[in-house]
Amino acid sequence: MNSNTGSLELIKRINRQLILEKIKQEQPVSRAWLARELALSKTTVSAICDELLANRMIVDLGEKGPAKGSGRPAKMLGFNPRSAYGLGVDLHPNRALAVATDLEGGVLYRILAPASDKPEQIAALAWRCAREAGVPMEDVAALGVSVPGTVDKKGAVVRANSLSWQNYDLQAALEQRLPCRIAVNNEANCAALGERWRGAAMQKDNLLYIALGEGVGGAVISEGNLIYGACSRAGEIGYLISEAEAAQGLRNELGKPGVFERKLMGLLQGGGLGPEQTVAAYVRGEEPANSMIQQFVQHLSWAIANLVCLINPEIVVVGGAAAQHLGPVLPAIRAVASSLTPVRAQVTLGVLGPWASAIGAVAGALGGSAAARSEKSLVGA
Repeated sequence: MNSNTGSLELIKRINRQLILEKIKQEQPVSRAWLARELALSKTTVSAICDELLANRMIVDLGEKGPAKGSGRPAKMLGFNPRSAYGLGVDLHPNRALAVATDLEGGVLYRILAPASDKPEQIAALAWRCAREAGVPMEDVAALGVSVPGTVDKKGAVVRANSLSWQNYDLQAALEQRLPCRIAVNNEANCAALGERWRGAAMQKDNLLYIALGEGVGGAVISEGNLIYGACSRAGEIGYLISEAEAAQGLRNELGKPGVFERKLMGLLQGGGLGPEQTVAAYVRGEEPANSMIQQFVQHLSWAIANLVCLINPEIVVVGGAAAQHLGPVLPAIRAVASSLTPVRAQVTLGVLGPWASAIGAVAGALGGSAAARSEKSLVGA
């Protein structure tokens, strides 16, 4: 391919993405409207729309007359979220969760399965999920995998102690076994993407996600993009430490629960009760749960206030398995956090529950925009 041909293909791909995204955002739309809005020629728009129709990425919604005055009816176009599909697998030491979705994140099927720590098991779970959803594997655009550990930008697992993985290229191993695009990411990053795509942070481009589950983790989305950091460890808020704790000789060690994580989860566990029972006892005013949850609120709120000042998110989402029990505590967290900083951010709980990371893994694998997701069917066209 010469440089001129390559440049033309790049321009065509960019125009295709622009048109797809515009159709998804503004549907129903006409070709003439698209040409005006995107400053493209009618010929270019028409050719790309014909291609998208042929590949079922968009659909013909019939004719519609002008809103005012007279004029010829125009054929209206809409986005087809079922022109391709995505799969997501969320790995844990004792279980795996898998989902199949359309291109807008609508869940077609989900399953809770035994733990999977071998690529052939993960691939088999993906095949099973697609089959149970009634989706042919050739229509699957991508598989996203959520891992409880550090994952670099290329999909290699740097460290996942609970799965006994270190410097393991999971993405490459799965690419040998599945015909679709593969994307592997950290579970907190995936959960943040899930809440942004279909949960509590929809349409928010600046997001802080705090995960309260088996431990404490976090993720940051800035201007619509995940922040990874130099070593793919951005968002490791479990390692936060106070001046008093440092003075006591407490230290964080890589790969082990951090100082903030041990403190926060110890309080939320209520001395062995578990988050649900501890919060319930707090609501009843029982000790020691009452005192422990009050301390939990203080420490989490201080962390939120400091992090909000640092990254200035629109919204802070507290998610993870333990967060689903924090409804009675949320007003106190909001009140304390807002009293500590003039930098405002909405604070809320995640709404996707245990499925946030699996759904977010799909979002990350599909690439964020409807246009990028749908490119799978047109690559090489």
